[in-house]
Amino acid sequence: MKIAIPLFIDRVSPRFDFAPMLVLFRVEKEKIVESREISCEGWNDMERVTRLRELGVDTLICGGLPNHFLGLLNHNGIKVIPWVAGDANEALTLFLQGRLSSGMAFCPGRGRRHRACTRKKGVV
Repeated sequence: MKIAIPLFIDRVSPRFDFAPMLVLFRVEKEKIVESREISCEGWNDMERVTRLRELGVDTLICGGLPNHFLGLLNHNGIKVIPWVAGDANEALTLFLQGRLSSGMAFCPGRGRRHRACTRKKGVV
């Protein structure tokens, strides 16, 4: 399985279509066997979808993305978990544990380094 996460430094990029980098993980038996960063600066919308497909990406974990991307990615066999915010490695860990869902954010917590928190749409 290959999982891609658009990056802004070490966090899930707030926007898939503006992310300067992607980190690509190859996972076998729920263990990361390879990871690499790929520059995607200058890629237009179609290049982003085409390159993910060419790289064999099965799942995209991302922040926000325009609606047309969701259809294009799904049409190309790529599952999308959108509206994720926070540390990219934490997002991947939760995904591998089967605990990551759309709209999940990683917020600072009291007495702990981070805690997972969820936001419901329309609630501030």
